[in-house]
Amino acid sequence: MQKELYKWLKDVGEQDSARLISECSVDLLYVDTLFEMSSDRMTDLMDAQIGVPGKYYLKLQTHFQKEIKVIETQLMEIATAMGMHIRGISWNPKIDNDNELQMKISIIIRQAIFDEITLNKISWSGRLEEPDFLNRIFDLSKMPSYDSRYDNAYDDIHKHRIMNYDWEDDWVFTDRRFNLLHCDEEALLKFLSLTINPVSRTDDEGVNQLIEIYNRNLSASGIEFYEKSIIAGKSIYGYREITIGETTNENKEIKQRKIALVVGCSQYEFAGHLENPLNDVKSVKESLESLGFDVMYAENPNLKELKIGIDDFGTELEKYDVGLFYFAGHGVQVKGLNYLIPVDANLKNERTVEYDCVQVDRILSHMESAKTSVNLLILDACRNNPFERNWGRELGQRGFAVMDAPKGSLIAYSTSPGKTASDGEGKNGLYTGELISEIKSVNVTITQLFQKVRKSVMEKSKDEQVPWESTSLTADFYFNRK
Repeated sequence: MQKELYKWLKDVGEQDSARLISECSVDLLYVDTLFEMSSDRMTDLMDAQIGVPGKYYLKLQTHFQKEIKVIETQLMEIATAMGMHIRGISWNPKIDNDNELQMKISIIIRQAIFDEITLNKISWSGRLEEPDFLNRIFDLSKMPSYDSRYDNAYDDIHKHRIMNYDWEDDWVFTDRRFNLLHCDEEALLKFLSLTINPVSRTDDEGVNQLIEIYNRNLSASGIEFYEKSIIAGKSIYGYREITIGETTNENKEIKQRKIALVVGCSQYEFAGHLENPLNDVKSVKESLESLGFDVMYAENPNLKELKIGIDDFGTELEKYDVGLFYFAGHGVQVKGLNYLIPVDANLKNERTVEYDCVQVDRILSHMESAKTSVNLLILDACRNNPFERNWGRELGQRGFAVMDAPKGSLIAYSTSPGKTASDGEGKNGLYTGELISEIKSVNVTITQLFQKVRKSVMEKSKDEQVPWESTSLTADFYFNRK
């Protein structure tokens, strides 16, 4: 409610009131449920408690009378708009103001963590019900209820989060019984630790997402979460003090949020059938998911579907640290530009390529705009041009042309510039088959990985196919860092 009130006051031009409320805490306490006699409409009756820092509290009646009136009026209006009725508003001193000045993990850092959990719609209790989660840290049977029908916090929380589900998802971050914004570090860190404990959360993706949020925000406080042991195949995380600015390469890898778009084109309407691309993309998808990537996936897209998929990937990419695009199918270069050929393309001559295909630069443009720290473009699309017989004198060069890799990126080709690649004789294409067999190698940098792939492909093709990379990476990247 504090965030909504602060924004509302800013929007209506009450800057002084907004500044005051920005340093206060606003808690809404449930009193009762009211029903309108003439309808089935339901309204929650609430009490509002506003916690005021000591530096302001003694001056409320002398310096801030106007601001108090404005805040109380606007708070009631916002509550009404949200389907609540405020019975009364009390202004209370924050008794822990002195502690805030001494805390290593500041209020700002705590609020940033809680905001990210809320905005990303992450369930802080995981697979545990919220009262059971909290009961592992606090003795809820000895804590008060805000609902007069119950005499303890457990029953109160169970009623409003399990039975009725009428509290906001972020209620725990502002509940004064737990005081997570102002409590001592040990209690806060125990709470955060439980959110990533296998008891409450078993999915690696969710755990890594939370660790990334915690370590990124806590680094300024000299605190980090780390893997301290493994029980029954699941990681147990602890927390420790670190020197500010000191972060291991391992932790950097854990922090990265990774997304991939994997596209395979096999069933070409005017260019015949390719045996392996769909097997390739399924194998790549499975490998990337096992390595912590969120994977977007497309099989046999037409021109419109391919463009939409790439643009949707570009939009999602802004939320991630690492982006990867993989394409298996037909590709062609025309006048030094590289194009991906969708399944509905009918390229009667070179001039139609730019209209019926997707330029590879479309992906690179999204990657540059997203400002992701690492971008990977893997193209197993240098097979023979299936339309070359129809082009006659207009025949373009085979394979792909070299592209400059933007800063922080690597472009990998299944074969060297101007050459074509084998579709393979087994389940996967030659290049992708070797990539899949190497991608899970532990503690191997991406440049070392592609060197190993190149060596294997050259050996199996008797040097007829030589994979190629163009890179401007500024730091090592590992698919699988232990």
